[in-house]
Amino acid sequence: MATDTAVHPAEALETARAEAKRLRAELASHESTLTQALEAKDYRRAEDAQQKANALRPAVLLAEAQVSAFQAASHALQAHRDAESAAARQREAEEHADAQLAQAAAGEREAHNLAEAYLEAAREAIADAAAALRKAFEAERRESECRRSIHEIEVSAGRADRAGFTNFEVNNVQPVVDLSPALTAIQRSGA
Repeated sequence: MATDTAVHPAEALETARAEAKRLRAELASHESTLTQALEAKDYRRAEDAQQKANALRPAVLLAEAQVSAFQAASHALQAHRDAESAAARQREAEEHADAQLAQAAAGEREAHNLAEAYLEAAREAIADAAAALRKAFEAERRESECRRSIHEIEVSAGRADRAGFTNFEVNNVQPVVDLSPALTAIQRSGA
């Protein structure tokens, strides 16, 4: 981890630029003095300016090289930060996608289990409906038998004529079943 005394790249770059600019200006001043001295044929002043310029030139080149190095380091650091940010965004996107996938998978399992439960409930309901339909037919047969018994008792008691009533069979359930496709399908299923 960097310490508090660490140099920030932007500050180092600005410092190096300022120093290179200062040195470049000083070199330009010596070169200007050299040009003026040569034009004035003041060779001693020209030689002095030439020596100062020659002595300063390596420092200018070094300062400009530092600026280039700090710029390259700054670009590399920014590229590294950009790559880290991109990697962090990618990790975040993947974690978000994983969370969404887990949620969707849980929803899928829950919906599948719910569909299975409802399907089983529907099967049970059909089986219950088929059983209820059979019981309705049984009750109707019992109604017909009771009707026949009533007639026989009334005939035995002399209250009715044996030939007077012959329609003992009750047929109310089958017409209702025939008018309902669902009941017809349940009846035919044999459930």
